[in-house]
Amino acid sequence: MDRSNNFLLEQLKQACLQRTDGYWQLLATAAGHEESIRHILESLDVNELRLDTMKALPASLVGDKIMALCVSRPQLLGDLLSQWEQEPLTGNLYVDPACLTAAIDTGRRFLTVVKLDPDAEPWSWEEQLKNEPLKIMWDCQYIRFLASRPLVNKKLTLENMENCIERGKTLLKTLRTQEVQIDESVFHRYADLISSTDSYVIAMLIELSRGTNFDSRIWFERMLEVFPTISDPRNFALSINALLNDQWVVPW
Repeated sequence: MDRSNNFLLEQLKQACLQRTDGYWQLLATAAGHEESIRHILESLDVNELRLDTMKALPASLVGDKIMALCVSRPQLLGDLLSQWEQEPLTGNLYVDPACLTAAIDTGRRFLTVVKLDPDAEPWSWEEQLKNEPLKIMWDCQYIRFLASRPLVNKKLTLENMENCIERGKTLLKTLRTQEVQIDESVFHRYADLISSTDSYVIAMLIELSRGTNFDSRIWFERMLEVFPTISDPRNFALSINALLNDQWVVPW
């Protein structure tokens, strides 16, 4: 990362560290705030995923906490996952099975690795969007299956990507394993729409742009422009995570 990008990264971190209350703690944790990291790490201990504590509840927050922690302390995930997997999902009247299941599921998805099999049957981007919209939207296993097969299309245009984002945005994950060229206009287009586009989409595009000549400073500049307008940090957490750590990826 050059000096200008490093300066923008530090600016974004400082913006994330301005507040640590409520859901803002997720951004502070991702930005490396030690007290927030400690609090979230404690709340993810298996003994704290309990029915009689508010630290980890509701269950929907567990995945958000894991993602925030993995941005600033990714090395801790394996240890946490081992701890969670050793706890029976039944038999302990105090451990909340919903929280524990959410923790295990998110942890495993972060550690999932999908590799391309070049000899597998190729598939078409537009045909998938046309014929399998429900599977693309909801079936994570199907997305991993597609990612293991070679994509016929070797160049994806802005129109291709707009169709995907409109009809099956999770298809973007399949591009991690593919040797394709994404038209740079895609990244310029959605950088300009960073405040009105799903954070999942922006996070995936940030990730995909890392291997291109797209000027990554634009992502930071746009995010810093909209940051003062954020009312619910969860709406921007995924895309901010992708900027705070250029090795972090949206879980499978």
